Amino acid sequence: MAKIIKARTPVQQRGIETKAKVVEAAKALFIEKGYYKTHALEIAARAGVATGTFYCYFNDKKEVLIELVRQFYQQGRDHVLSELDDDLLKAGDWKKLIHNLIQSMLTVHTTHRDLHRTLHPMVFMDKEAFEIHRQEERAIIHLIASYFDRYKHMLRVADTLAAAEIAFKACDEVVHRIMFWGPESDGKKLISELEDMLYQYLIDHQT
Repeated sequence: MAKIIKARTPVQQRGIETKAKVVEAAKALFIEKGYYKTHALEIAARAGVATGTFYCYFNDKKEVLIELVRQFYQQGRDHVLSELDDDLLKAGDWKKLIHNLIQSMLTVHTTHRDLHRTLHPMVFMDKEAFEIHRQEERAIIHLIASYFDRYKHMLRVADTLAAAEIAFKACDEVVHRIMFWGPESDGKKLISELEDMLYQYLIDHQT
């Protein structure tokens, strides 16, 4: 039997604000207690709303989790992609651009460190969360590739989509290592080497 969808999307400002309070309460509880130890009743209480109000906007706590995953990736994507500065690209200042992009990724992970620690395992345990993760990564890789295509005359790479995926995943892995696992070397030196590696890999120094 198909699942009955009863939760609604708010259109009035009051409803939008109430839903946002529920999401923020769930985020705090997921960080404090973990997803599996948190219940809808607790989320409603932390948000200061009735349990019935919770179910007006979400069918269950998993839907709140999915909302948080979606918000996390979209906000992070928007923040990082805001550093794709056309003026720097036109000027050919790829070193500064690469530096800004990596620093932006570090900022996102620093700002949302606890939330990322909570959500990251769930991405690989829940099919819907993983699909959002996959779609968001795909979107950012294709957008980076579109910038590479636009300035292809400055690059040494032939396959811009492959280059975009390599560049993004290299940055993502290094940032994760610095933020969550601890690098074998100094973090600042690791970033500096990453910047130089990407610059040497991407840029045609004959132009």
